[in-house]
Amino acid sequence: MRRKSTAERLRNERILLILHTVLACIGAIFTASAVFSAIASAVDLSDGTFTVMSSFALCAGCFSAGFTAANRRGRNGIKSGLACGLVIFAFTLIFGFIFVKSFSFGGFFTKMLIILICSALGGVIGVNSPKRFR
Repeated sequence: MRRKSTAERLRNERILLILHTVLACIGAIFTASAVFSAIASAVDLSDGTFTVMSSFALCAGCFSAGFTAANRRGRNGIKSGLACGLVIFAFTLIFGFIFVKSFSFGGFFTKMLIILICSALGGVIGVNSPKRFR
């Protein structure tokens, strides 16, 4: 059995970082959506409330992605968080074009601000919190 080179180790660490970050984001969005769905099924809510709930679920996912990436990386928290936010925003924008087939500038900038702020905040908090698992 041969030892892995430095390049192979770095590549594997990057792949694991991306995998953990994506799983944290999806898990947080799914959990928040499940909680909000339970609330919505128990209480009669207006249409505007569903928009707020979906925005909070997106915030939770962006925060957890930035937190996980910065915590596992251990440095450059705001940079890691913003990078995660840009990737999440790109996916949100692409899937929005595919499924909704409409575009509004107000929603575009609001969603971009929400995603970037939450993921950057998660990155700052993630890099400053202690690592629990390695």
